[in-house]
Amino acid sequence: MERPRRLFAIGFVLVLLLAVVPAPAAAADVTLTVTVETEAGDSVAGAELTATWDDNSTTATTFSNGKAFIDVPDGETVELTVEHDEYMRNSPLVIEEASGMDVTMTVHPISDATISVQDDGETVDDALVTLSQDGTSVVSERTTDGTIATGEIEAGTYTLAVEKAGYYSVETSFEVPGDESVDRAVELDRGSVTLQVNVTDPYFDPPRALEGITVTVDGEGSVNTQSNGQQQLSVPVNTDLTVRFEAPAYETVEQSIETGEESISLAVELDRANDLNVTVHTTQVVVGQPAFIAVTDEYDDPVVNATVLHNGDAVTETDGDGWARLPIETAGTHEIQVDDGTVTSNVTEITAVTAETTAPTETTTPTETETEAGETETTSDTTGAPIPGFGPLVALFGIALGIGVAVVGRRSL
Repeated sequence: MERPRRLFAIGFVLVLLLAVVPAPAAAADVTLTVTVETEAGDSVAGAELTATWDDNSTTATTFSNGKAFIDVPDGETVELTVEHDEYMRNSPLVIEEASGMDVTMTVHPISDATISVQDDGETVDDALVTLSQDGTSVVSERTTDGTIATGEIEAGTYTLAVEKAGYYSVETSFEVPGDESVDRAVELDRGSVTLQVNVTDPYFDPPRALEGITVTVDGEGSVNTQSNGQQQLSVPVNTDLTVRFEAPAYETVEQSIETGEESISLAVELDRANDLNVTVHTTQVVVGQPAFIAVTDEYDDPVVNATVLHNGDAVTETDGDGWARLPIETAGTHEIQVDDGTVTSNVTEITAVTAETTAPTETTTPTETETEAGETETTSDTTGAPIPGFGPLVALFGIALGIGVAVVGRRSL
């Protein structure tokens, strides 16, 4: 019983200790003393302030002296915005690492402006109009029916910029007074710049200039490159354009460019379109003999390990020199193609024929000739048959030859 009692006592003490340990304290609030005033230093009463941090916010209203007190967490980043019937700020006042401090918010009279954009008196739609202060954009909208309305903005000096594709940009200083709405018209001028292109084939060293490449700028027209691979054309200023390069033997290339208000150069490399060229050693072979083919690519380089198709069936692969050997076992027309995994060649035909097993017999037709005595002689053909007309001469020659042999024999005895 002693051990359980000790354990109980220890647990009871631990509970008491935990009870007296203070919980982590929440971040303490600090008070911001905010003064709202005009550029001239006049206090603004009745201004509603909103302080925002993380996902929390609180509000306060300025007294007659233009001051308000706002409690916010210590060390937080706080944004202060203001609303008033006569005054405003274009952007919040940001306080980094809030603490008990005095803060001054300067406000300006509420105003507004209407900007119209024209080209020789005609309205220009979809022009981008931007009003900015100290590099910060306050209004950025595109014109509809040639105009934009800023809505409520603080009175003051702005940078007014107007941009439109095909037109020179306009940038000017723009004053917005606080006692009235203001209308401002901006005139734009069309313009163009020169686009210089240089087209080469990078396979060669150095890269080879490409002549006759068609260069097309969408919506603007086409030109063909000269012998030096270069060409130029006029394109609109301040415009996003797509430029396409194409030729029958080459891959088509598209590039996106953005013109400014100065001439632009564009260097483009084109590769020949993937191709397989099949050359046969001979277009006619004897059945039982192989056919040989050589395969090269679009740059006449040997194609290695490409699949060779014989009448649609894969039968072999090209070797390290781009050659292949195909057995031909039947007579007729054989279709050969090559596939390298990217492109398949056109069909090349080989004709197979059977070998001739017998040679034709050579014969000579007997002919008749007339002798000086007017007698007719008949000569034999090449088969060795007797030749009529020479029989007596042959007999006499044989007798003489026999007598000669006999005389020689006797003398030898």
